[in-house]
Amino acid sequence: MIQVIKVLLQKRIENRFLKALVESLSGILFFVAGFSLSRLVSSHVFKFVFEDFSILIGSVYLTRAVFIAEQASSLPRITTFFFLVCAFLTSTLSHLNVLKVDENILYFLKKFFVVLSFLPLVGTLSSLLKGTLRSVVFTALLVFYVTVSALWLSGFIVFDLRALIGIALIAVVSLFYSFVETRGMEYVLLYFEKHFFRKRDALVLIKNLKLFITLLFVVALKVILEQFFGIEKFFKVMRGIYFIETDLLKISLYNVILSVYYAFLLVSLLNIFKKLVKLYFPKERRTIEGGSAEALIFNIGILFVVIVVLSSLGITWKVLLPVAGTLGVGIGFGLQTIMNNYLSGFILLFSKKLKIGDIVELPISVPTLGNRDRNVFGKIEDIGILSTLIRTNDGVEIAIPNSSFISSPIVNFSHHDSLVRLRIPVGVAYSSNPDTVRRVILSVIENMPGVLKVPRPSVWFWELGDSALVFVASFWIDIRREIKIEEVRSRFYYAVWKELKKAGVEIPFPQNDIWFKNALKVEIEKFNRDEDS
Repeated sequence: MIQVIKVLLQKRIENRFLKALVESLSGILFFVAGFSLSRLVSSHVFKFVFEDFSILIGSVYLTRAVFIAEQASSLPRITTFFFLVCAFLTSTLSHLNVLKVDENILYFLKKFFVVLSFLPLVGTLSSLLKGTLRSVVFTALLVFYVTVSALWLSGFIVFDLRALIGIALIAVVSLFYSFVETRGMEYVLLYFEKHFFRKRDALVLIKNLKLFITLLFVVALKVILEQFFGIEKFFKVMRGIYFIETDLLKISLYNVILSVYYAFLLVSLLNIFKKLVKLYFPKERRTIEGGSAEALIFNIGILFVVIVVLSSLGITWKVLLPVAGTLGVGIGFGLQTIMNNYLSGFILLFSKKLKIGDIVELPISVPTLGNRDRNVFGKIEDIGILSTLIRTNDGVEIAIPNSSFISSPIVNFSHHDSLVRLRIPVGVAYSSNPDTVRRVILSVIENMPGVLKVPRPSVWFWELGDSALVFVASFWIDIRREIKIEEVRSRFYYAVWKELKKAGVEIPFPQNDIWFKNALKVEIEKFNRDEDS
């Protein structure tokens, strides 16, 4: 009946991972059904043979599930099935007592054949993963398998029906985890790349989803090991190993591992949640408003994560308050800057004077790759817990403490809108016709890419300079699209120089006339060429 249902289901399934899942569930059903029906057999010998046969068929299904998911070659399949049959025959001969061989020897041979049969699965399971995770999982599985096999062969641990079901469940959970880790994440990445402006956001989301799924997989393994293998004693020993043990505070090895687990789990959930909130915003508002909401969620959430992690360690306010009172002065001075930057981040986000995606300029000097500008100009990429990340036009990301945005005047070029006016001076010779100069400059501005038609560009006669007539080209741009102001200015000067040359307008250079108040006498010395040579 199980075989018929399995065949009917697999005919309608094309994905090999889902076929493998059906195969592994069929194996679990064979285990349960075989041991349940064996109670109806009156003969003890045939009862044991029936149970061994159920184990054989269930094991075949479970191993086939792994091989289907990995699309393994025929060699590991044949090896596994061969040793499974050898284990079944050895067990059957032991029950029937045909060979008149010591039962302990046959029992050891059966276990040895079982160990050899499942050994190819270690490499097959790890091959479902990719990258460095594959080698790490392979090493961990191999060490775990060799250790458990040695303990089983030596008689230190015994596998009963519950243990067999536990092994089957581990196989099912591992297959499901492998599917989600590989194929599932590929589908999710393709989906989010279509909905996010930046691939960077999608990659961050996928990375944290993988971490979250891995942590859930660890919890599932822990539950299976506790329920079917009875390893709660091991965790009880870990709870008894204390790093700190006082009347007020007790920190055990189990608390440390649990707090690290909670930290990774909650941070991954926090990163997933903030990216999903950002995705909720429409595309035209996602970068600015979505980015600000993302930063606010993370800054508040990280405080919650710290509280949970400290609580899992056993550190509560009853512990912190006496310590803070004793070391209050030192902690106060040490945390003053940190708390200043942390609170400044909230002020920036709640005041809405600064948002992710804004174009800002700060009156501070940060030398980068030979650039010694007095101000930092760039785009806000992230408002973090303690600092704000600004990306300059040179592609350099600078972390500015949040308190700098509160204590220093900040120029925000895109607070309400991103339209700004540029003023670029142009000097021409005094012999030039101002109307001609105005017409040439205006035509250059109107033909430049990125210049807005409204408000209309204009040309101002600015001043009568020492060596030139100074005009100012005034036009508006969208600074979010034309953030590289130096390139805009360079394009303008290239074009205006060519057009002024065509119009016969001279571009002057500084000239000075020197007047002498008294008469000068100029003497020219004549050198004798022969003497000089």
